[in-house]
Amino acid sequence: MLSQALSFLRGPAPITDRAGLVDFIESRAAFVVQKSIMDYSRARSGPFFTSLLKEEPFRRAVAWSRWTLYPTGLVMVGEMVDSLARSGGAAPVASAEGVAHLAAAAMDVHAADQEIGTEAWAAARAELIETLERLSGRPPKPVKDMPLAYWEHVFANMPIHENRREGDSEVVRNHLRSNLCAMYAELEKRITPQRLASLVTAPAAADT
Repeated sequence: MLSQALSFLRGPAPITDRAGLVDFIESRAAFVVQKSIMDYSRARSGPFFTSLLKEEPFRRAVAWSRWTLYPTGLVMVGEMVDSLARSGGAAPVASAEGVAHLAAAAMDVHAADQEIGTEAWAAARAELIETLERLSGRPPKPVKDMPLAYWEHVFANMPIHENRREGDSEVVRNHLRSNLCAMYAELEKRITPQRLASLVTAPAAADT
């Protein structure tokens, strides 16, 4: 128990290798998607949220939303990683390609969920790589603005019927922005921009 308490006080361990970076991308993408889904569902259902979680149709809708949006979470976290790596000296093309490879490796941690299917999962993976590789064509955005290209897609795929979602889009957008900013602050504490640039642009063979 003492060791756990000391670990908590020290905070998350530094990211020292590409495996640690893949783990960061995978876990933070999963977190931002899951938190968005559950926070929004809880807010919309109010006191009925606990009972709603027991309903099989809702659980399936949550699973569908989670896996549909997970690649979008990877894109947002990947864009954040690319931004910090480029501030550490990584060349735009090398950074974007490296981040795309790492995000794809993070996606490969998970097999295609039955709610999504293998073909759709493979297509989402290809789109993930293409989207992140396009980052090299423009300067990095401020972290708070990174979700602005994706929040409508996130909102449209919430497990709540569209008739119940009117007027709530700004809440989802703002939650995405604040969560991504918090993750960026964590990343800055766990690795220097220069070290991140080195890891991101290392040859893919470094993962084997």
